[in-house]
Amino acid sequence: MTDRLDKYFKKYLDDYVFLELMPDYVKREHLDFMRNVPMPVKKEVVEELAADRGIEFKFFTMGMISIIGINPSFKFTTQYINFLNYVNKDIVKAIVLVAIEQARQRKLDQACISLRAALTISPEDPDALYNYILVCRNLYEADEEESSQYVLDFKEEAFTSLLKLRDVKPDFDMTYYYLGFTYLNAGQYQLSQESWERFIALTQHEEERKEITSRLTELKEPVEIEKGYKQIIAGNYDEGLGVLEKFKESSHMKWWPLPYYLGVGYSRTQRPQEALEMLKTALMGNPSGIEIMTELVLVNNALGDEVGAEKYKKKIDLIRSYE
Repeated sequence: MTDRLDKYFKKYLDDYVFLELMPDYVKREHLDFMRNVPMPVKKEVVEELAADRGIEFKFFTMGMISIIGINPSFKFTTQYINFLNYVNKDIVKAIVLVAIEQARQRKLDQACISLRAALTISPEDPDALYNYILVCRNLYEADEEESSQYVLDFKEEAFTSLLKLRDVKPDFDMTYYYLGFTYLNAGQYQLSQESWERFIALTQHEEERKEITSRLTELKEPVEIEKGYKQIIAGNYDEGLGVLEKFKESSHMKWWPLPYYLGVGYSRTQRPQEALEMLKTALMGNPSGIEIMTELVLVNNALGDEVGAEKYKKKIDLIRSYE
């Protein structure tokens, strides 16, 4: 379990106190592996533990699950896992069911903590992985600041878990459904297309099949454009331009990478005036794009326009001064 999300859950440690089992109790219940191990319980239930009814395992199991989920590298995680497996041989399944109910009640932090615990106990459990992905998605989609570190961390966690789920359960259709959206949002259209084609081949969900079939139709041109600019990146400028020039009059020109890579292609094939026009178009779509300005410096120099080249050098320096 990665520590990428630990910082968002450690605040919940304050909700717990740690007790120690009496030696006689440890011996009677054959819990030698728990000797001198502090047992976590929520502060609010301590009074119940002190009552004459005696100790109930549920308080300890709930506490251990939470502590493991809050901090998987906690000092006594190994002992807690042994205890949980001792109490319930199907503990991971039980935790996942609890997490699903927590998610239904919109207790998303608690659901995420529970699923982190389940995955600490069994890192490749497919049900835990799938529900963990859904909860992580719900958490970052609820954040209004799309570029915040919180959103980036939960997106990365969901993506990493999707790849793991794909390896663990390669024929599970919904993995490819969500991978397709992840790649689409990252501008990786070929990978999105491949994921969704795999989803179509596997799924029995008719509504989702129709949705993705429509999206695959919409992806045809972006996939072709991606193939074109990859040729530019690879240094195959004529081949790349042969693909990208077909889209010069299309609405895709509003997407700044298209005119940018056209500009790079023209620049590298000694067509600086055309490159200049394309790069200026790209800059309108991405005014702070240092890579675009760097190309504009080169193109202006090629055209003998030292003033224009200097203008973009200064803009680059200004942007970098704020980094």
